[in-house]
Amino acid sequence: MENKELFTPILQEDEEILKVIKPNKTRYVYFSGLAYTLFALIPILVMAVPFGMMFEAFAERGAPAPLVIQLSVFGGLILLAIIATWVGLSMSYKKTFYAYTNKRILIRRGIIGVDYATLDFEMIGGLMVNVDFLDRLMKGSDNPGTITFGSSASPVLYTRNGRTAAYAFRNIDHPYDVYRDLKHLVDEYKAAKAKQD
Repeated sequence: MENKELFTPILQEDEEILKVIKPNKTRYVYFSGLAYTLFALIPILVMAVPFGMMFEAFAERGAPAPLVIQLSVFGGLILLAIIATWVGLSMSYKKTFYAYTNKRILIRRGIIGVDYATLDFEMIGGLMVNVDFLDRLMKGSDNPGTITFGSSASPVLYTRNGRTAAYAFRNIDHPYDVYRDLKHLVDEYKAAKAKQD
């Protein structure tokens, strides 16, 4: 799968695409969607017993059940959010590609439109590879993972919910191999630039 033409709009004249990477679909769409679904269903499951008891109590009295209606609307909104997440992940997957050239990394993503993000090799201050719990659940000898690029312009931030970064190749196959290739390219590029200066 080449797909180099997808990056033509942002290529410079003396730039050559060395590799294009597509995220692992099972990890990107199905595992992420399943994790979100399970997380979103927790409030519904927690409310199921009290919800059922209240519904039964209101039904016995023959009275209107405003709380039951409110809980039904809440549950319906959660289900809509779950459906929207699955649709969004599927649409996003179709447009997501990662690439690297002889000068920089390229990220193509979007849901309705297409957005590009680039980071020059000289700006990359560090690379980090991460294979998390969901990645390890994938069968096979080489689990997918994420490579995160840190720079002074876009540092890797640690938040209560984990790491966030503007530049990352998420859910890619063979993350350690890609990490080694990119680390080598970045080091060579910086060494060549240092000799020129």
